[in-house]
Amino acid sequence: MNKGFTLLELLASIVILSTIILIAVPTINNVADTIERNHYKNMVKNIEVAASKYAFDTKEEVVYVDTLIKEGYLTSDREDDLILNPENEEVMNCYIVSMNKVSDYYEAKLTQENYPLEDHSCDLTKLEEKTKEITLVLKKGEEIVVDNKEWLKGDNITLEAISSNLNIDCTNNKCIWSSSSGISSTTSKINITSNSELINSLYNFQITYETSEGVKRYKESINVKIDNERPTIKLEDTKKTITDPYQNTLTKNIEIIANDGRGSGILGYFIGYNESSCANVKEWISDNKFTISQMGNYLICVKDKVGNIASENILIDNIETSNNAEN
Repeated sequence: MNKGFTLLELLASIVILSTIILIAVPTINNVADTIERNHYKNMVKNIEVAASKYAFDTKEEVVYVDTLIKEGYLTSDREDDLILNPENEEVMNCYIVSMNKVSDYYEAKLTQENYPLEDHSCDLTKLEEKTKEITLVLKKGEEIVVDNKEWLKGDNITLEAISSNLNIDCTNNKCIWSSSSGISSTTSKINITSNSELINSLYNFQITYETSEGVKRYKESINVKIDNERPTIKLEDTKKTITDPYQNTLTKNIEIIANDGRGSGILGYFIGYNESSCANVKEWISDNKFTISQMGNYLICVKDKVGNIASENILIDNIETSNNAEN
């Protein structure tokens, strides 16, 4: 006949099992935490790789995780396209990823900035604020140029990097200006009219901060158009004199061919008898063809749209004094 467990033996078994459970549960929890932590790290890595590809294709340096999913750079294993943090089940779709260009690739970092709206979409205004941390101010003298799409003329034209959120300190932080016109600087403000009479270039400013969270870079760009170059003049002479049947006078046709190159463009033309200076011109004509009826010295003037003036003196001495129609 089998003998059952005594009360003492049952109590001893319970104590042993409890001890095993107390030892095993934290171990199991630690393993689960490690799995979730590694899962999160892999998820972050996948997001940052996708963001790097996105930046390389679009040249945009801040993006929501949600955009990476919608644009096909990142996939979710859920039907609702949500990405959840495996450690706390928080939705990560509206986390911002920032990218910095390093050599020929973009280095991406998932930030802790999370801006979801009530309808589960992401706040685009926050993304715009991130891209506009820096403002590049274009000035002519002390006057701020509001529209950088217009051509400028003159000296003392500057660009300055300012920010309401960042300390633009180029002494303790790395600043660099670059442009296709060749002008560069490591200060927060540059003069951009010292190297060329004609500038139509994109200027880029970047400031790099070394912080406790790592390296942070901020960039901004602006296009600047400056025209300090005078137009060029070429005269086309018809080499003919024409008899006016009503006035019985003879005339000569002059066509002014002018070129402003890649500058602001031609505003108008002028031709004056015995004029000494183009500064005295009150009215500029859009038509470049003129009829001359008197021999003598003439001043040709051409003005571009920002006020640069080219001039040339010519002598008209071959207008016929008879009724012959040809020279």
